Amino acid sequence: MKYILKFGLPISLIFFTAFIKPQQPKFFYKNALLTLENPDSVRLHEIINAVSEFNKKEFPIAYAGTQNDGQPTELGHFSPTDFAHTTAFYEKKLGELFSIQNENLGWEDQINRELLIFTLDDNVKTYKNGLWMMPLLNDEGPQIDIVYFPSSLSFRTAGDYDNYIARLNKLPNYFSDWISTLREGVQRGFTTPKIILDGYETTWRSQYVTNPDSSKFFKPFLKMPATITDVEQKRILQAGRAAISTSVDKAFRDFGNFMENEYRPACRTSIGAYALPDGKKFYAQRIKYFTTLDKSAKEIHVLGLQEVARIQIEMERIIKEVGFKGTFREFLNSLRNNPKFYAKTPQELLEKASFIAKKADGKLPAFFGKLPRQPYTVAPVPDYIAPRYTGGRYVPAPIESNSPGTYWVNTYDLPSRPLYVLESLTLHEAVPGHHLQGSLTQELKGFPDFRQNLYINAFGEGWALYCEHLGIEMGFYQDPYAQFGRLTYEMWRASRLVVDTGIHEYGWTREQVIDFLSEHTALSIHECTTETDRYISWPGQALSYKIGELKIRELRAHAEKTMGAKFDIRKFHDAILSEGTVTMGILEKLVKRFEEYK
Repeated sequence: MKYILKFGLPISLIFFTAFIKPQQPKFFYKNALLTLENPDSVRLHEIINAVSEFNKKEFPIAYAGTQNDGQPTELGHFSPTDFAHTTAFYEKKLGELFSIQNENLGWEDQINRELLIFTLDDNVKTYKNGLWMMPLLNDEGPQIDIVYFPSSLSFRTAGDYDNYIARLNKLPNYFSDWISTLREGVQRGFTTPKIILDGYETTWRSQYVTNPDSSKFFKPFLKMPATITDVEQKRILQAGRAAISTSVDKAFRDFGNFMENEYRPACRTSIGAYALPDGKKFYAQRIKYFTTLDKSAKEIHVLGLQEVARIQIEMERIIKEVGFKGTFREFLNSLRNNPKFYAKTPQELLEKASFIAKKADGKLPAFFGKLPRQPYTVAPVPDYIAPRYTGGRYVPAPIESNSPGTYWVNTYDLPSRPLYVLESLTLHEAVPGHHLQGSLTQELKGFPDFRQNLYINAFGEGWALYCEHLGIEMGFYQDPYAQFGRLTYEMWRASRLVVDTGIHEYGWTREQVIDFLSEHTALSIHECTTETDRYISWPGQALSYKIGELKIRELRAHAEKTMGAKFDIRKFHDAILSEGTVTMGILEKLVKRFEEYK
């Protein structure tokens, strides 16, 4: 599943992709074959540095969790004028990148150039196709993402608190910019589907301030370092409460009034990307971005149907194995209604997830030569977003912060959270899935910083889904129902190929999608519904999981065949993760290099 903050960036800031921490002039990178003497290498790193410096200046909120925060009292600007300014800069840098000859660069610099082109090119295209005017997803958006902001900061001095308070006082400007961008979308026909906004008001109303001490923005003030004097603490508390009672409350109320009285009534009733201005082209571009491959909607739709048919045969074998005498649909209904498959309390669900996560930790050394030093924890999805949220998600933390990564488990509506999928969910979101891959990426040494914080969905989500399948080799899914749970998760990802293209290319209705998911997976009806709304609001992203996983498994099979007895699973996994997040094209080259070292 997609994860929040994508290593530094809120989803609402997806337009400018993840470029965290300005890169200081440095030209010697791991395995680089050409260095300062090579003019093209020098020019490339000048461009990398320029982009990092630009993003630091324009989007300081993305640097909130890093050391040496260059503009600690700002959040950034997100109006139509700002997005136009950013696009012009990126287009200029793209032109400079294209003037550099790839063959003149060493291996690492070839990857640097290709990944920078990939990210800048997508940002330019998302401006031109209108995506920047639609920052609201069914469970994310600027009003949600900003609530996570305090947890990304370190509070060690009185100055850290003063900078935080200054940023809280900038929240009205932050929301004013986003309102102007959403307003531009209304005028130009780029709006969130209205159906997605049903019940969405809880995301801003829950932040209205009745008592500043109970606000989520007050949490950093609850326990201040002993090094801050009592006098200073009293001053900070007074200023913090004032900022929350005035600026924070005003910001969320202004946004709520706009959303409820102006934006939602103007939103489109259609749900598919095809209905947007030049919608077919829009969707084709999102497919290219999320898969990093040249595949058409038709190809993906057909592939999805083939995968659904293949997985269903495996599921039916398990139904026969457990001795169930009924139809496939009747078996799914029996799973959904059998209380033995559901936790009785939120604590029980969290404890079971934690046990699986710890068991997975113990299996890692047999499959990975390099493990991350950053720990992770298990926690419930926050109450204010849980009703519309997915079953689980990974929330990363900046590597230099004093926070762990977090594997969120949704404890809302326990009858919709079956235990038979918990092993798959944990392997995907925690280890060896998102936490392991993401933390290792952040810990990479000798790379430009943008690569340490970049997230490419086909790689990240493809890897996490691959890890669900790897669970078989790791000794999980010993119970046939857990194996069925693994298959229902795989079926879910295969079904996404069908329903995402169905919505955005072929005009499927919301009801068609919910019915397809409920008929082919053992997901609860609640989860089928929330997932459908997610696909409606985020065209193309759901394709990345299965497409990426199939590519990784294909490359592993090729390496095993090519290398024979010399194939080492630990070395293969280390190689796959050695370059951070990459496109499928780069990954294919990476595996080829791995095979050549046999």
